[in-house]
Amino acid sequence: MGEARTKYPKQWIVAVNLTWEEGNKVYGDIYTLVTDKKEAYQIAKELRAAGDMGKVMVTEGFNDTPQIGGLEICVQS
Repeated sequence: MGEARTKYPKQWIVAVNLTWEEGNKVYGDIYTLVTDKKEAYQIAKELRAAGDMGKVMVTEGFNDTPQIGGLEICVQS
């Protein structure tokens, strides 16, 4: 899931069929990507209740945009 977090910045990832490997690495399938945190957790709640998708997790994509004092830096070319 670490690679998925860097691939989808500023998005919420709902992952299913999770397994934990050595070194706290998590592997699974991406079920969906959404921009709204509440929507992601609602989808995860419904998937857990259905019980068909194994373990379910919600994680936020990592935004690696450089920041100074809380402001994102925009580079124009």
